[in-house]
Parts: sequence; structure tokens; C-alpha cells
Amino acid sequence: MSTFTKRTVKTGFDHITITYNGYHLRNFTLLALFILSFAGASAQRKCGTETALAQKLKAQPKLVAKMQAVEATLRKTRPPRDLQRVNPRVTIPVVVHIVLPDPSIVTDQQILNQIATLNQDYIAQNADIANVPAVWQGLIGNSEIQFCLAARTPGGDPTSGITRTVTQRSSFSINSAAPEVKYAATGGANGWDNTRYLNVWVCVLDDNYLGVATPPGNVYPPEEDGVVVNYRAFGDVGSARAPFNLGRTLTHEVGHFFGLRHIWGDDNGSCTTDDGVADTPPQGDATYGCPSGVATDMCSPAAPGYMYMNYMDYVNDACMILFTTGQTDRMRNALDAQRASLLTSNGCTPVNLRNRDAGIAEVSQPAGYRCEATQTPLVILKNRGFDPLTSVTIRYTVNNGAPMDYSWTGNLASLQQTAVVLPVFQAGQGTFTFKAWTLNPNGGADEQPENDTASINFFYRSPAAMPFAEAFEGAAFPPEAFSIRNPDRSFTWERAAVGSQGSSRSAFMRNLGYAINNQVDDLIGPVIDASLADSVFLSFDVAAAVSTDPATTGNPWDTLEILVTLDCGQTFIPTGYKKWGSTLITRKTPASAEFVPTASEWRRDTVNLTAFVKKQPFRAVFRNTSNYENNVYIDQVNIFKKDANPDLVSRGILIWPNSFSRQFYIEFSAWPEDLKSIAVYDAAGRQVYRQEPVIRSGNRTTIDLVNASNGVYFVTLFYSQQVRTYKIVKAK
Repeated sequence: MSTFTKRTVKTGFDHITITYNGYHLRNFTLLALFILSFAGASAQRKCGTETALAQKLKAQPKLVAKMQAVEATLRKTRPPRDLQRVNPRVTIPVVVHIVLPDPSIVTDQQILNQIATLNQDYIAQNADIANVPAVWQGLIGNSEIQFCLAARTPGGDPTSGITRTVTQRSSFSINSAAPEVKYAATGGANGWDNTRYLNVWVCVLDDNYLGVATPPGNVYPPEEDGVVVNYRAFGDVGSARAPFNLGRTLTHEVGHFFGLRHIWGDDNGSCTTDDGVADTPPQGDATYGCPSGVATDMCSPAAPGYMYMNYMDYVNDACMILFTTGQTDRMRNALDAQRASLLTSNGCTPVNLRNRDAGIAEVSQPAGYRCEATQTPLVILKNRGFDPLTSVTIRYTVNNGAPMDYSWTGNLASLQQTAVVLPVFQAGQGTFTFKAWTLNPNGGADEQPENDTASINFFYRSPAAMPFAEAFEGAAFPPEAFSIRNPDRSFTWERAAVGSQGSSRSAFMRNLGYAINNQVDDLIGPVIDASLADSVFLSFDVAAAVSTDPATTGNPWDTLEILVTLDCGQTFIPTGYKKWGSTLITRKTPASAEFVPTASEWRRDTVNLTAFVKKQPFRAVFRNTSNYENNVYIDQVNIFKKDANPDLVSRGILIWPNSFSRQFYIEFSAWPEDLKSIAVYDAAGRQVYRQEPVIRSGNRTTIDLVNASNGVYFVTLFYSQQVRTYKIVKAK
């Protein structure tokens, strides 16, 4: 076996020294923070993976450290077995999403052929493996990774493993790894659970790109994980076009998905960066076309030259023929450490349809926090059998109490489902489990009862009165009657072992470890009864820091926002409190380590909620948007009311103080939406102040007459259909 010496590189990143299968590698640079440029001819291969990743790291430099940690796991030495590197064979479920104006042009046979090519290439059984030069025959790697088209959907239904979506989009950009093709809302197709399936999207890509993939390491959201391939470079028949019509583009991109880099290290020919694999020769730049014989360059100037026929180079499909042992070890490391959930997926297991098989696919409600005692259960009944479902008994319990039965009749075709509303019941205070299952489909025994049942947890607390206080000192988190909304199921609100004003606990978001931008997490308070409150205020202590210089412009900052919800979390109303960067932080200097506030690094903020709750039951929401800066803490949450001035209640308007020395306020019991402008006139009828449009803060506006003389003034309010005037006095 040949040994190739890699070079030492000095960069701005931390260096890694690892022994890999007997090769000593020094100072591997993960990735340069620049965007690659390409010639762009349609006959030359263009892969967008490293370009998209470089864009990501340039926008979020702190992700480099995370990717370096992933790199260390990818380069671990795999132990030999019987003196040979042998991995157990595994099969990965694949779902292929065809997203085109006419998705039928990518045929089923084309997809089947592509999967067959992938399977041959990944176990070195491709017919052209014999063309590997003799000097490198000993380096040929067998990953023992195989692929199948998914046989069952995430919900357990039979599937071909192929989805077809008609899109109005003419093409998709590879920027940010082509996210728009991965969502139905942007003209694409939603991916399946990335922990169970390898998602492959086939579409038209902009700028002659053939493909783009998301590497391991959770740099991209789970919904965007997978591979995108240009429909002209997919498979070997149908829409595939030479010279990229042998299915090797997917082989190349799946290599990226499992942690492989381009064989030349993406350093634009400088010989300063390698691909992190010891047995691939140093290489200056990408190779195009279909060379033959020995190829040398400034990085490998002598025979045997560089390995242009590697799947991770840019040659035409006909010349891509091998992975090395080092590359296959790296892919297996990625599979073990970063994509291990694919190993236990049942996506390749066919569904055994029975004649009579019904089940509850989902309990939609009651779920989570409930704001009312009256509960109306809603379940999704599914016919999992072959025969049409015409009748079934739905049995359900609350906390394993006395079962209740509901008889359903209808006509539900095989694998179809319908929503069923069950009789209402009253929930007491506490946490409950609602469980529902089916019995006697079509009057007979269910032939597969193990898939009949679904359950969900919910809890109910009656509305709390004001004043309400929470200091997060209790053992439970979130506290009783609070709830958390964590859409990405990753980092979210938790309890901290530090508090304000001498307390020992608080709630916080660990933004410093949350290496994905713009993820939203809500800490939602209990239902508060505001029916008798003239005004409602929220106060809380906050502490926050950032790791970037607060003076930096254009930086994505962590954000703390206060909202209210009047419908138990279905919709959210902004209150005007939204702080980030220098307006949020309480430590004024950047903190690269995890921020833990001292006693002096807390601030009390107060928000007037009156105009938003409108004397209704409501929940206050603390919303954190993470942008990978540093921790945000809250403590000493208080919700309280203030009784309104009796004159304000009776008249609907109050101008105070009267007399005033500098400024006065015009306050309304309910803000008049038809108020157009406000003017102030002196005793001689001269206008000394005008506000148009009116600037409000809650139900109040402020008039500043600091430069006006003492004396009598007349305040005139101009409405759509009327004008009203009030007298006020200025005196020092």
C-alpha cells in the first residue's frame, strides 16, 4: 500500500493532530472561510456542497469550532478485524423526492437504476473498478453501506420510496444547501424524518450545479438534511444527460453526506489543505473531463501522481471509479457518530397489510397545556388494513380510568384516515394521559392489534389571580402551569443554578451552545385572569451577554421578546418589548466563555400589557431567538395589576398632571382608533404643538412642552368625525 505525506498548514483555526490508520496527520485545516468560484461550463462538474458550507461558516464563524469537533470524530482510527478493515454491512432507507414542473420525466426505472449504481459503488462492485491503476488497487475501499428505496412511510404505510411534486419553480439555488427545494411552502417537497431516512431531492439547480449535500454535524436544520441532485445528472436513463449519466453525481454527494470532502481539499490549487484522508494523494485542484494515465501537478509532481478517478474529484461519470479505504473508514465513522439513527430505521422493512386492521394514528387533542377545563378529544382514525373500514369501536381512557366507548361508522378506504371528534369531558387540575385505541374493525377481530393505540399527555391549571410571582426556586422545571415550546427539539429553556436579588435559581437559554441561527424557543407562563384589571404589567429581572463585540454591525444577535397569547398559544401578540445586542446585554464586554451573571449583572425590565390583554385571560410569553451568542437569563417574574383612576374609568380620558411643569399625558381607558392628530394652542389661539400621526405607548401618549411659557393652554383632539378640546395649565 502506498503512503502519501500530507503537509503542515498554519491557519487561523485550531490545529488537529491525529494518528489515522498508521498515518500521522498534522495541522489539518477544516475549511477556509471563502466562497469557491468555478468556471461554470455545463460540461464541467460543479458540486455546491463545499460552496454552501463555506457560505454558512462565513456567516456564522463560530460554527467552525463545532465542525472541527466533528472532524475529529470522522478521523478516528477504525480497529482492524482479522487483520483487515471489515465493517458490518448496513442498509440505509432512501426516499427520492422528484420536484419538477413535470416530475414524470424522471422515471421509476431511472430511480431504480440510480439506487443500483449507488449500491455497487459503495461496496466496490462497480464493473469499472478493474480500471483502478495497479499502484492503487490496494487502496480500494468497501464501505459495506447499501441503500434501499423506503418501503414504509414515517407513519407506517407502504410506499415506493418515491414522491413526485409538481412545482412552479423553474430552478433552485444551491445557496445554504438548496433549502427551498426542501419545503412545500417554497415550491419544494417536505423531507421525511432525517433520523430514519436519507432524503434525496431531484430538481433543476441554478448555475449548472449538479448537486449539493449537507455534511454530518447538524450545521443545517434537520428538515434540510440530505442530498439534492440535478435531474440531468441523476441515474443513467430518462432525463440523465452525458457526461453525467452514469449515476456518479449521487455517489459523490452521498460521500459528502457521510463526511467526505473533495479530494483536493478546496484550496484553489494552493496545496495547503487536504481532505482529511491519509491514503488519498495530495492534489492541487479539481480535475475535469476524463483523463487517462498518470496525472501529476504541483502537489503530487511525481508518479503515481494524483487520484483523479476518485469519486470525490470532478471528473466525468465514466472516470469516477473508487473510494479509498481511508474514505470508507471516514464514512463509517460518520455513520457511527453522526448518523447512527439510520442504522436502526425500519424504513426498508415492508409493511404487511392485513385485511382488517384499524388504529388510532394520532391523538390531536387534548395535548400539552390546556387553558379550559372542558376538553373535546380529537383523534385520527386510520384504516391500516386492505379492506374498506365501515365500522369500529374507539375506546379511550383518561389516566387509565374507566374506559369509554364510541361507535364510528363510515366508509374509509385502505390506508386512508379521518378525524373523529369524541364526546367532551371535564378535566380537573393536574397532568393527565389520554389514551385511545380501536376494537372490532368491521365487526371482527383486529388482525394487527399492536398498531391500534395512541396516547398523549396534557395538563390543566385554572387561571391564576394577580399578583402572580415566579422565581424558579422549585425543583420542577418548567414550574407548575408554565410550558415550553421547543419546535426543533434541541436546546431550550432550562433552570439555572444562579438567580437575581439573592435567589438561587433562574430560567435561562444556553445560546452559547446552540449552534444554529434563528431558532425560537418560548417559555410560556400560566393563564392569568385579567377580567377585573384596569391595567396589567409584567416585570422581570434579566441578565444577558454576547460573545461578539456589541459594536459589530450586521451581526445576527440573540433576541428576547415578550408576547402575549389570548388563545392558549395558537397565536401570539407582540407587546413592543424586543431587545437584542447592546439593548439586551447586561455585561457590556464580549464573553467567549459561558456567561454566568454576577449579582450586579441583572436589570429589572417592565412591560405594560394592558393594551394587549384587554381584560381577557392571557398567558405571557418569553421568546428567545438564538443566534449562537451567549446565555440569556430571566428571574423574579411578576404579573400585577394597577387600578385605573376613577376619572379615567368614568370619562374614558384623562389629561394629567394638571397643572404640569414640562410634559403631560393623555391617557384613554380604551385607545380611540379614529384619533388622527393632537394640537395644543395658547390662550391667544396660536398653535404651539402638533402630533400627527399620534404616537402611542399602550393607551397613552406624551405631550412635551418644555420650551413653552407658563400659562393656560387648550388641548384639541381631532377624530375622524369630531373634535374635542380640554384646558390645561403649565406652571413651574
